[in-house]
Amino acid sequence: MSKVTRYYATKSVRMCVACRQRNIQKNLIRFKVLESALQLYDGSGRSFYVCYMCLPQRKTQQIIKRIVKKAENLQEQIEEIAQICQK
Repeated sequence: MSKVTRYYATKSVRMCVACRQRNIQKNLIRFKVLESALQLYDGSGRSFYVCYMCLPQRKTQQIIKRIVKKAENLQEQIEEIAQICQK
């Protein structure tokens, strides 16, 4: 993953799955699950949103674990994606 492409509408409001707060879509991180692996959204498939404040919290990891179901090394995947998004 070299360059992060962001898919969002200009004024769409979406909800964080962890804190349930609504925010403009570009202020949230959009994820998808592909073959039991968490990935940044690439333009196809179902997705969910997490705000930057909730991403490092343990509660968020538990919620994502319920969404992903068969996740292995989920903590590492979340940390890797957080680092990519901060660049």
